[in-house]
Amino acid sequence: MESPLTVQDALIALLKADAPLVAALGGAARIKDAEWRGTTFDYPCVRVDFSSASPEGTGNCAEAWASIAATIEVFSKLSSSRECLTLLGVVQTAVQRKRLTAAGMTSLEIKISQTIPPYRDDNVWRGQVVIYSTVIDT
Repeated sequence: MESPLTVQDALIALLKADAPLVAALGGAARIKDAEWRGTTFDYPCVRVDFSSASPEGTGNCAEAWASIAATIEVFSKLSSSRECLTLLGVVQTAVQRKRLTAAGMTSLEIKISQTIPPYRDDNVWRGQVVIYSTVIDT
């Protein structure tokens, strides 16, 4: 089964490769893992939170397949939730029906299980796109 770090890095790479998302954010450096603790925090931004992985398959495939879930969080500091809503749509387009790839790993198409609309959280708007897929050791 793939490590959580490999899956998270593949998802971050997928997002950073999406030109419309990078343009809307003002740069790929605004896409990071959810646990990033830098000294500067620029808005708007996107954070990837790897949620879970569950082994699947039987026999020889038992260790090679895993269902994964992740949450892509979108943050905006503007007065209105409009920017956050717009970015949620861009993130949806960036991930829906795409595949994660990394050395020794590929995935089935990413599916969006839900989009949580913006809500106020510590003076910022936060929205979430929750995704799942199956990753396969190749």
